[in-house]
Amino acid sequence: MPTVKPPSFFRSRVFVLLTGICVSLAGTFFLPARPAPAATIVLDPGHGGNDSGAGNHGEFTEKRFTLTLAQQVAGRLAARHRVALTRTADVTTAPEDRAAVANHLKADLMISLHLAVAPYCGDRTAAVYFHNDERLTIPPELTIPGTTNAPGTDRPAWATLQTRHRHQSQHLAATLKQALIDTGAADTVTVSGAPLVALMGADLPAVLLEVGCVHPAVALTSQQFNQQLNDIAEPIAAAIETAVKELLR
Repeated sequence: MPTVKPPSFFRSRVFVLLTGICVSLAGTFFLPARPAPAATIVLDPGHGGNDSGAGNHGEFTEKRFTLTLAQQVAGRLAARHRVALTRTADVTTAPEDRAAVANHLKADLMISLHLAVAPYCGDRTAAVYFHNDERLTIPPELTIPGTTNAPGTDRPAWATLQTRHRHQSQHLAATLKQALIDTGAADTVTVSGAPLVALMGADLPAVLLEVGCVHPAVALTSQQFNQQLNDIAEPIAAAIETAVKELLR
């Protein structure tokens, strides 16, 4: 039986569409275009390493709570955003290194996650803080060698970076407050300014979010620990989504 040659168009190049990938006979793979991430978000799990934070210094400490919470929130945001954590393990992280991660990535916003401590909290309360350095004194050990001072001050330049984003950070804090209430994560959310070493070097809108309520004298069970995380991770992710839309509007 005579061989039938395909038309030259098909001999030169044939494209096959398979599970969304275009493959040519020349061996080239054409991946479908992926939408660009809507925002770059940095989550900062508070404490870590030799700094356990609040809790009974047993298995369920603040450092573990914030890391697990950050990982769960990141998982809910990763489909639409570029999300990075300032630490991904139980390691000691210097304050300036936390802000440096966000600055290096040119992030759109940074949220430092912390656990509230009784008696200054309740199960249905939360607090959002923005950096206010009016009464801040920088310890000598936090001065980064080689940094230059800002004009007219003896404070290192990195410590003044957050100052120029104060209005945006305040707006971010207010947006998160309303979103947390709207999503049912908390009944009462306060917004305050405070000197925050972890945020002072962040050259972008940044806030500290304090959620949950730990009683230092009461040890949580594994079920209680996981329940607190599950109850708060989804509404925090939803609140961040709302804040991103407001911030990038």
